[in-house]
Amino acid sequence: MKNAFIQFKNHWKINLLVFAISLVLGGFIFVLFFFLRNRSFMDAVNGVSLAALFVLLSGLLALLAFLGAFDTFAFGFKQLGSMMFAKNARRDGTYADYRDRKREKRTSSSHSYLAIIAAGLIILIAAIILEIIYHSKF
Repeated sequence: MKNAFIQFKNHWKINLLVFAISLVLGGFIFVLFFFLRNRSFMDAVNGVSLAALFVLLSGLLALLAFLGAFDTFAFGFKQLGSMMFAKNARRDGTYADYRDRKREKRTSSSHSYLAIIAAGLIILIAAIILEIIYHSKF
């Protein structure tokens, strides 16, 4: 985990961009939900909650992809494509070789899933604050 934060810090420009895009995406979901509904305070709370849920789930999917949960599917589709369109059907080797190459590549990656999860947590905190305001006001 310490290595993840060091890589996160080393790629701070990419991670700042991913963080900003995640916040903008959450804001877009909020605006879309809020303006398509009745524009009440409860719709604002629901919009922010929906945005937090979407961004957090996106961050968790990015974490799963980083951990290699989808490597089997990626290798299968890559092999399918190489069998259909390439002369050498097994140009990538075995799945173990593919997995090792991906694991080696991930050690120097930016760990941008941390930025997405951080943006989702900020939006979630905003949703909790709006929920507390709503229940104390009404």
